[in-house]
Amino acid sequence: MFARFRRQLSSQSGSMIAFVLLFNSLSWFFIGQMIVNNVASSPSMENSYLSMALNVAYPLSIIVSGIIGAIALTRVHRIRFFHLWLISGIGGTLLFALPASSSFSAMLTFTIFMGSSLGLGIPLCLAYFSESVPIEKRGKVGGLIFLLSSLSVPLVFFTMSPLDVFSSLVIFAAWRGWGLLAILAIPKNSRSEEPAERRDISFASVLQDRTFLLYFIAWFVFSLVDSFESTVFRLRIDELQSFMLLIEPATAGLSALAAGLFSDWIGRKRVMIFGFVSLGVAYAIVGIASQIWTSWPGYFVTFHFFVNGLAIGLLWLLFTIVLWGDMSRYGSEKYYAIGETPLFLTQTLSPLVASGIENIPETSAFSLAAFFLFIAVIPLLYAPETLPEKKIQERQIQIYTKEALKVKQKTEQRSKKNQD
Repeated sequence: MFARFRRQLSSQSGSMIAFVLLFNSLSWFFIGQMIVNNVASSPSMENSYLSMALNVAYPLSIIVSGIIGAIALTRVHRIRFFHLWLISGIGGTLLFALPASSSFSAMLTFTIFMGSSLGLGIPLCLAYFSESVPIEKRGKVGGLIFLLSSLSVPLVFFTMSPLDVFSSLVIFAAWRGWGLLAILAIPKNSRSEEPAERRDISFASVLQDRTFLLYFIAWFVFSLVDSFESTVFRLRIDELQSFMLLIEPATAGLSALAAGLFSDWIGRKRVMIFGFVSLGVAYAIVGIASQIWTSWPGYFVTFHFFVNGLAIGLLWLLFTIVLWGDMSRYGSEKYYAIGETPLFLTQTLSPLVASGIENIPETSAFSLAAFFLFIAVIPLLYAPETLPEKKIQERQIQIYTKEALKVKQKTEQRSKKNQD
């Protein structure tokens, strides 16, 4: 009995450590992205090509460093890698805070550093999450992490905004620093895992996985459409940017939590299909409305960003946190390293094609988006469910059991009343 209690306690502590690490890393990414966008749009970036270079460098450095990190994990002790990852992020941020240079080369170097400091360890962080959290709880826990990140990141960023460069970077480093507490709390029995004791797989075997490819295609299409259509909206409705920045993240956070709960009950695949279809319908409606109204009504734009927030929270949660860990028995770091690339790759392509998107009519842009989103559902129809059927049946049995107990209690109460 005591051995079982120790196993349960160890499992719960592992889930909490994974929760803290992933929350810290996810919020680090969002804050870093806000900083890069703020620097790229600053008055010092008079040349649009310089601004574009910063916006491209951040996601591209995440992709490259993520692949390098997944390869390095086959030769490095995982807990030491965790320490090196976080300490380098903290120390490097403080180091860049000292010169406080505003030259383009300094900004570009810092942007690449921020992306690399995230990407290098994010596959390991996500792999640790999938190993520590049971498969039937990953959606719920991941959704809560996404919700807390979407609520806390704007608060941290707005706190940093009125400060000077040095103070902002100190706060940025301190935010990263509290993640070290989670690493220090990792159980001692996890510290003995050496590279030779872990079973590894190659990137080629990941790309040959049929289930992975089917979900990857759908994820790539969604990322591409969402990135380009966000650019279309940003170019047309600059005056509503501050409003949409409040609607979309809040909706996405709540949507991620709800999607996580439902994906643990009924499976990942059904929830994903709902997200694709709902976003496709939203784009179709906005495309039709652009033919009717010559101007963009505020309530219609609000509708779009509300539905877009629902889809982003739902699909980002499943594709970035949950899905790749479900389908990988070994080497989940490499599943995550490749599986995350569509999100960052489309962010790299979006600034490069922004000038060409300006000339595309709204009707064509949103009609094409709706078409490709419906096309993206086709791979999902052929993809197998990643949540084991046994877990879905267990959930259903639990629900039926609770309902049966309620009916039984009501029946007993009625029979007592009749006897009295």
